[in-house]
Formats: sequence, structure tokens, C-alpha cells
Amino acid sequence: MKPGTDSIGGETGKLGNNNPNNRRSLGDTAVRQINLSQTMLTAALLMAIAGCNMPPPSESASLEATAESDLPADEVILQTVLDQAESQDICDGFYQPEVAEAESQVYRLGDRALVELQCATAAYQSVYAYVAVQPDSTLQLLALDVLYPDQAGQFERSSEATIGGLTSFDPETSLLTVFSKARGLGDCGSLAEYRWTGSDLELATFRYQECSDSPGELVDPANYPQVYP
Repeated sequence: MKPGTDSIGGETGKLGNNNPNNRRSLGDTAVRQINLSQTMLTAALLMAIAGCNMPPPSESASLEATAESDLPADEVILQTVLDQAESQDICDGFYQPEVAEAESQVYRLGDRALVELQCATAAYQSVYAYVAVQPDSTLQLLALDVLYPDQAGQFERSSEATIGGLTSFDPETSLLTVFSKARGLGDCGSLAEYRWTGSDLELATFRYQECSDSPGELVDPANYPQVYP
């Protein structure tokens, strides 16, 4: 052992400086470190480029999200209509508060809503009124067009504030279907379809089956004779 030389340090010096295999190992490590750094740099650049190329959120999507949040909750919308149902005579004299509170529905469509107010329940069907809620929360009473034959058998079109029947609404197609029984047996009456436009319920189709003095086999309302369009 030479004076002033640490044995561990000396051996370490020999391994670090004189062993060719160790030099290759250190060289390989350096290459791997360089390659890893290059890979990380490339990945960072690709992520930055991808971020630059991503389209910004569409204005329509942002507006739609904002618009949908403008209306109050369904419970608030319904309560607002219920509070005015009697004073504004929305149900045209057929208002039963307990029925309306329990059975009415709110259909939210984009930045608007359609309220189906179940005004009253009769022997074999119910009475309904419809209210549109505009983006600024303004309420708009909607009329529904119907067609019924006069004494000469000619169909006349009129608008009604309420409609009696059995209803269903499909939010996917914005289609309201109303089967109105002319009598409890349900073998005659009308089947109407209305399309919700956001501001109105437009009559799409109207079918009508006249009642017979001798009721026969029940006919599916979808097979009633079509009188409109």
C-alpha cells in the first residue's frame, strides 16, 4: 500500500480508469441516458404539437351548455306553472290541484322546456294543458289543433286550450301522442300526434274513428282512418 492512498479509493480508481469493460459499461449508460432524454424531449414536443392542433371548444356547444343552465330546476318550473294554473285558468275550468301536483311532467329540451299539466282525471282519461317555458323563463300557453266532423261529415279544424285523452311524449323525437277516447270502451275516438318545435305543438297527424251503435271488434288507434294531413 502506498502512503496517502486509500485502498478502497485506489481500487475504485483502478475500476473506474483502467478496466476497459467498465469503460464500455459507462459509455453504454451515457448513450442510454442521451437516448432517454431525446425520447422524453420528442414526446414533449409531440404533446405540445397535438395541443396546438386540437380545435377549440365549439361556440355552439358552449352556448348550448350555457343555455341549458339558464332555466331553473324542473321542480321550480313546475311550481311556477302550478302557482298560476288557477288564476290564469290554464286548465279551462278543469283544474284539480292535487292531480296537477302529483301527475304533471316537465320535459326539458335544450334551452326550453315543455310542461304537461295534468289538469284533472275523469272516468277513463285525463284532461291536459301544455305550457312552453322560453329561455328567459317566460311562460307561453299552447293550443292544440283537433279535427272533428260536423253534421255533414266534413272535418273542421279548431284549436283547444285543453285536450282529454291518454298521452305519451317521446323526448327523442319531440313527438306528443294523444289518444282521446270517445267513450269508455275505447273503440272509437281520435289519435293525434303533435311535434314540439320549441315554441309550439304543431299537429303532425290526426286519425279519427267514428263510434258505432253496435260496438264491434276493437281497432288499434294507429289504424284509425287518417284525416290529416
